[in-house]
Amino acid sequence: MREHERIALAMITVITSTMAFVEGMIAVPAASTALAADALLFVQHSMTAGLAMRSAFGLPRYRWMTGAQGALMMLLGVLVCAIAFRRFAMGSFPRPILMISMASIALAANLSACMILLHARGELRSLNALWRFARTDAVSNISVIAAAGMVAVTHRNIPDLVIGGAMAGFFVLSGWRVLTTGHADAGQLR
Repeated sequence: MREHERIALAMITVITSTMAFVEGMIAVPAASTALAADALLFVQHSMTAGLAMRSAFGLPRYRWMTGAQGALMMLLGVLVCAIAFRRFAMGSFPRPILMISMASIALAANLSACMILLHARGELRSLNALWRFARTDAVSNISVIAAAGMVAVTHRNIPDLVIGGAMAGFFVLSGWRVLTTGHADAGQLR
């Protein structure tokens, strides 16, 4: 049973970390704040799956790891918020076709991770956290597609900036929650 848990977590970690990298790289030529913010959610998901995999191998999860995860999430979220403000002030025009294409690929990858979660649901101890991230990732993928559609219709960057900024702000708040929860749960972590 532990072996199936490790394989499932490894597969989810590979899928989500690959998507975080690819989507983050595509966000630059797409000039999309929403894609950059969506990549952050994959970063969060891959960090959580990676830490769960560490536990599945019997390695301890130290308090500083949770703190570092929260701090990194906050830093990345602030950077994407800064990108949104810069693009608002200086102007930019996201490429809706690239946004829709990448968000569709990301949604497919996310659904693959969901299928792995469903298949391994009786074996994963960290299922609830991973399932929450998978749902959030799917909603963010669909939000990027919606932003791209609105950008295509309005010929303005505002839908991309609003959705990307909101997702990045959510990421900052999530990082803060992870950071403060990690310290609050310090008695349970080494």
